Amino acid sequence: MQPKDEIEQLRKQIRFHSDLYYNQDNPVLSDTQYDELFRRLQELEKQYPQFITPDSPTQKVGGQASKAFSAVTHKIPMMSLDNSYNAADICEWHERAAKLLGKDNFEMVIEGKIDGVSCSLTYENGKLVQAASRGDGKVGEDITANVLTVKNIPHELANAPQGTLEIRGEIYLDKKDLALLNAQQEINGGNIFANTRNAAAGSLRQKDASLTAKRPLKFFAHSFGVGNISADSFSAFIDLCRAWGFSVCPVRTQVSHITDVIRFYNQFSESRHNLPFDVDGLVVKVNKFQEQQILGVTARSPRWAMAFKYPAPQATTLVKNIISSVGRTGVITPVAELEPVPCAGVIISNATLHNFDEIKRLGVRAGDRVIIERAGEVIPKVVKVVEHVGTQEALPPVICPSCGAPVYKEQDEVGYYCINPTCPAQLHARLVHFASRDALDIDGLGEVVVGQLLRLEMIAEFADIYHLSFFHLLQLPNFKDKKAQNLLEAIEASKKRTLAKLLFALGIAFVGEKTAEVLADHFHTLDNLKNATLDDLQHIPDVGEKVSQSIYDFFHDQKALEQIEKLRAVGLNFTQPEKEKSGNVLEGKTLVFTGELKTMTRSEAERLALQYGGKASGTVSKKTSYVVAGAAAGSKLRKAQELNIPVLTEEEFLKLIGKI
Repeated sequence: MQPKDEIEQLRKQIRFHSDLYYNQDNPVLSDTQYDELFRRLQELEKQYPQFITPDSPTQKVGGQASKAFSAVTHKIPMMSLDNSYNAADICEWHERAAKLLGKDNFEMVIEGKIDGVSCSLTYENGKLVQAASRGDGKVGEDITANVLTVKNIPHELANAPQGTLEIRGEIYLDKKDLALLNAQQEINGGNIFANTRNAAAGSLRQKDASLTAKRPLKFFAHSFGVGNISADSFSAFIDLCRAWGFSVCPVRTQVSHITDVIRFYNQFSESRHNLPFDVDGLVVKVNKFQEQQILGVTARSPRWAMAFKYPAPQATTLVKNIISSVGRTGVITPVAELEPVPCAGVIISNATLHNFDEIKRLGVRAGDRVIIERAGEVIPKVVKVVEHVGTQEALPPVICPSCGAPVYKEQDEVGYYCINPTCPAQLHARLVHFASRDALDIDGLGEVVVGQLLRLEMIAEFADIYHLSFFHLLQLPNFKDKKAQNLLEAIEASKKRTLAKLLFALGIAFVGEKTAEVLADHFHTLDNLKNATLDDLQHIPDVGEKVSQSIYDFFHDQKALEQIEKLRAVGLNFTQPEKEKSGNVLEGKTLVFTGELKTMTRSEAERLALQYGGKASGTVSKKTSYVVAGAAAGSKLRKAQELNIPVLTEEEFLKLIGKI
């Protein structure tokens, strides 16, 4: 593979997994695996700097601000930390810092790395006025109402400096509180949180602050953004935080030699499990603020700090059986049923094998002893066979294990599929997805409750959810009057969700949250989208040929159309609210972007064109108003020149809309 191709492939993988981690709170890779991808990309970009682009994951933080909350622009970016997993890496970081500082030994502070959610707290003259998430590092989401319910965050600071003071830290849950919360979620039929970070993220993104208030969230202060701080070092700043009333991480020590850092890391490896909260590593910081300023920052990380992380927890156990699990899209995933084994604080009895090619690569069979890893302390997976005992090879199923329909496989793909649309396993997964938080957000309609409703034949498709009654719900286990009423209210509220949420909920193949939002903003109504031609779909920014075909096929499937009409009949919203435009300087103009832009991706540029009243197109024609050409522009630029269409540079485009 050519270096440029590998770089692009790595960027796509990292963006995909960053979205799962930061925005969906649903990672499928361990931190170690993610960091290996990231490090490989850094190595290639260092070796081939001509391929570095502003939108590369190495140049920015991985998350993005949710559209469910108001946007907050950080006065100073909230950056990510570079990660290391071994002594060699942390020594290299120390050597780089020593070279820039001109001395071998300097003060460092070692602090526990809390597995929580980053949060910024802004105080004006000592009073808390705003709380924000990290988002993409530059723009976060306003979560003030929810953060005000976190009991150990002071609303007013004693003897705080006048003016603006921004304190940053982590919001988290203790491990025992997560266990209690999950027990309550199971009783209520809600989602079970995989770890304390996911629980904290889910709690902070509640639209109703009273729900957040019921979650036992806590906050540790660990840094600041802006403010008149009367301290010359990180350790002095932490003393100020204590004086102002903030809780700070109790895992902390100050050292001057890198050998002390490594010694502390090794000593803390086992004792960290005895802490009431999750710690997935340490953060090593240069202590003196003056020295931090000398070291400076990169595009996404400070040079004066490094995360020194622990490998993902592993355990050895026996594979009792290998079964096939069917997801909502029909994809069949092999799963290892294990002899239950403790790993990272929980008992693991199942682990994913991803696909049947992975089974061949590992050589795993029922009866083998294997190492499992709780990736990112979330998803258990089999990583290695340590003793081959089994003799029966696990083969791909010929028929679906849920419905008995023939299994299908594309020639160039690794996945096997059940293509029976009435498959019970797919139906269960589709209904759970339809009601999930990022779709129509029907709180209380989780996996357990959906399973109960299906078994009692109370629901068989999406629209049936809206015909459920008080009488129906009281027949379910653990359902009393209040719980039934809450679920009915959540079902009724889901009718008002935006078109984007509905499109995501429908489970159209290859249509994720972002694509659903793009489609909804472009077409405004479901009927407009339903009537779109394949050509219409292929000219929408961020919607490629494969996705366009999937959308077109969905809206030409008779059963899907019948399903949509049933949802219309029960009163679901089929429209998307208009987004406010920043101006109409491009009103009536059609723009085509081509080549490599310096300060933004092509998709970001197209969204800017829409924001300022214009339209973005993927093809150049006589109707094109401007072609914005970046580096290495090709055929589109030539066609614009042939048709005498005005060609703008990226800078000229930004000047046109008043951005510079």
